[in-house]
Amino acid sequence: MKKARPQRSGVPNRTRIAALIASSAFASMLAPAAQAQQAAAPTGPSTQSADAGNLERIVITATSQAKSKLRSSVSVTDVDQEQIRDFGARTEAEVLLLIPGIRTEATAGPGGNANISVRGLPISSGGSKYVQLQEDGLPTVQFGDMNFSNNDYWIRFDNNVETIQTLRGGSSSVFASHAPGAVLNYISKTGKQAGGEVGLTRGLNYDETRFDGDYGGRLAPDLYFHIGGYYRQGEGSRHYSDNALLGYQIKGNLTKEFNGGKGYFRVNFKVLDEHAPT
Repeated sequence: MKKARPQRSGVPNRTRIAALIASSAFASMLAPAAQAQQAAAPTGPSTQSADAGNLERIVITATSQAKSKLRSSVSVTDVDQEQIRDFGARTEAEVLLLIPGIRTEATAGPGGNANISVRGLPISSGGSKYVQLQEDGLPTVQFGDMNFSNNDYWIRFDNNVETIQTLRGGSSSVFASHAPGAVLNYISKTGKQAGGEVGLTRGLNYDETRFDGDYGGRLAPDLYFHIGGYYRQGEGSRHYSDNALLGYQIKGNLTKEFNGGKGYFRVNFKVLDEHAPT
């Protein structure tokens, strides 16, 4: 019977050396991944908490209960000030092109009288027979297919508008008159968040100049205001007489909160005087 040959002192086993090298290499491969996971971990919660699609925004247009877009069963679209500015819309019809399911034909340019329809419903007599335009929940007109007095004559998009909330179908036929297709609600800024902005727009190859401005803030902890408007002049994108496109709008509101913000009383005012070639 052979006896095992004793190992020399100070010389490790080859198996142990191979295992040590393999474990070291494996640990070095895992180290960058572990560091990357630790570095990316803090950004996870902030990414998940960001409401990129405004799904937590409360639906206040043609609804009976205040629910967020995520919990609501109706088809709602929000278009905010930044999206419209990036789009470069010049008329109300071009503003509404950003809303899915809404079709507009600006047959009369920036003055109004656009044909507004909803996917699945026809334009039977021009105008916007099955659509209602609102400002802060108040309809501009009761029905939108009056000859040369459609609802887009009485509303203008400017810096006063915080978002355009659109409800297509569903309860729009119940909570609005002559609006089985959609309700387009222009929601104004209130000044609850203090601040404002000014802007100057000038046509590069056509004669039109427009100045926009607005400002809002708090007068007291439970009292705040917002005011703004625009002024423009020129002849527009077509060749007309001088100052064929001339007008302005001044719009504002004053809000008083009660019972710690559970209720409020608001006064709105608006002056719109504009002349367009059409």
